[in-house]
Amino acid sequence: MVFTIICSVFIYIINLQKKQIKQIQSSYEKVKIYFQMMNMWLEMKQKGRSAVEYLQKKGIKRIAIYGMRELGERFYEEAKNGDIEVVCIIDKEADQIKGDFLVISPEQTFPKVDAIIVTADYYYNEIWNVLKTKVDCPIYSLKGVLGNSFCRYL
Repeated sequence: MVFTIICSVFIYIINLQKKQIKQIQSSYEKVKIYFQMMNMWLEMKQKGRSAVEYLQKKGIKRIAIYGMRELGERFYEEAKNGDIEVVCIIDKEADQIKGDFLVISPEQTFPKVDAIIVTADYYYNEIWNVLKTKVDCPIYSLKGVLGNSFCRYL
């Protein structure tokens, strides 16, 4: 009886540790992607390149930005200072985003845009699967836009 209880507790602790390890690995992957994107963006800027120029060369004039955390804020600033119109911001936490721009949740109807730029690259596939049924425009990851802007990751 005591042995069964000890084994059950031991198995519970092991499963709990496995869950914690997965959470740590997930956080590490997010930070790694974030760092890679910021490093790519900084290097691109140092070379005089711009993500906005890449979008303009593709004929994109009106965009929606999905995700308004740090990367979304930086990209918004770059886009609005260029010749790209940011039509709206799409964010799961739309009610918590403040600014002088239209903010909508992923469940709402989207205005017509030439492209959607997803700044939450870690969740890009999940977001793409949700958006692909709602829009008739390309859905780009910010990491892809930055890489193509720099012509380093083609």
